Amino acid sequence: MRDSADIEIVENHAFGRDSGFWAVDPEPAFVIGGYRGAAAAVDDVAHLVWEVGGAAPLSDGRVAVLSKGEASVLVFETSGAMAASFGRRGRGPGEFSAPQHLQVLPGDTIVVWDYMFGRVSYFDPSGALLRERSIDLGAVFATTRTDNRQPPETVHLPLRDGSFLVKVGDRDWQPPAEGELYRRPTQFMRIDPAYNAHSFGGWWADTELLFVRPIIPPVLPFRTESWAAAARGSLSVYISPGDRYEIHQFSPQGVLRRIIRHMAVEPIPILPEEVEAWKVAVSARQRVDWQGWDRAMAGNTPMAFRPAVAGLLTDTDDNLWVANRLDPEESEWSIFNPDGHWLGTLKVPLSRITWLGRDLIVGVKRDPDTDVETVEGYRLDRRAG
Repeated sequence: MRDSADIEIVENHAFGRDSGFWAVDPEPAFVIGGYRGAAAAVDDVAHLVWEVGGAAPLSDGRVAVLSKGEASVLVFETSGAMAASFGRRGRGPGEFSAPQHLQVLPGDTIVVWDYMFGRVSYFDPSGALLRERSIDLGAVFATTRTDNRQPPETVHLPLRDGSFLVKVGDRDWQPPAEGELYRRPTQFMRIDPAYNAHSFGGWWADTELLFVRPIIPPVLPFRTESWAAAARGSLSVYISPGDRYEIHQFSPQGVLRRIIRHMAVEPIPILPEEVEAWKVAVSARQRVDWQGWDRAMAGNTPMAFRPAVAGLLTDTDDNLWVANRLDPEESEWSIFNPDGHWLGTLKVPLSRITWLGRDLIVGVKRDPDTDVETVEGYRLDRRAG
């Protein structure tokens, strides 16, 4: 149907398609990184895989991994053996300040985007530097900054044509009183190759946080935030406010094409034991005043349910994947075709997915006890659908 502004509304009401939909193999096709045995061998490369910024396959089956901890790109065989390693921390050609994003473009060109509008470096799979480009920071600021808009801090999401999304803040926003939950207004904007800015739907509410003094963590166990993703072929941009099951689909120039809704998804309650498990995990990394956190949270509306949308991704066929639930060991996704029609729901044995293909899902797992990361690939069978 269409609303009064002639925007297409796609409401999906059907449910019960879990059986007979696509299937994911329960065991990984490959595992990269992770220590095997009581101790790692001296020449074991698993220690290089940490703070993974992205992972994607090459056309020959090898996998490119951005290790932000090492400031390097690692290319692995599916056996786990390392085929190439290139890049390091520095300011010279092919070096990175703080690598943030990884892309694999057609022809197996590996692209690394540095943090805070640093250089964009293009490599072949062996590590040979093909070219570099610099982002004109002055042009980015000039096209995004206004009296009520703060310029962005970094590239939020690189797109296939070399353009990128940024997040712009609201200059007029004032923080709440101490102890209150808040979501700061933000705008998603696409900076095209000519440095024109295209805005997507005005102001969105950013990540939900708790406004407290530093020793109390401002984060929440199941926080709501706005999500953005982009189709690879059409460059369509998808944005969801996160607090309701609604996704806005825009053209690359910021024209709203349709609104996608899923009406049959039940809200997921937040269980007390899940909050306690989250507290244990946070305490393992930092000292926390949990009594102060509990007092601050008591003054807010209790968090009864998880966010309606927990993430957005697109696959190589430009289908939209919407995360219903993210847990440490698995995730659940509703999948929509490019027209917004729901195809089915799928559980994946990964909590963080970095790449979605026609027959392969690549993602990252973190051991809850050791914090050791592994990059894993799972076969996807679409024949059932």
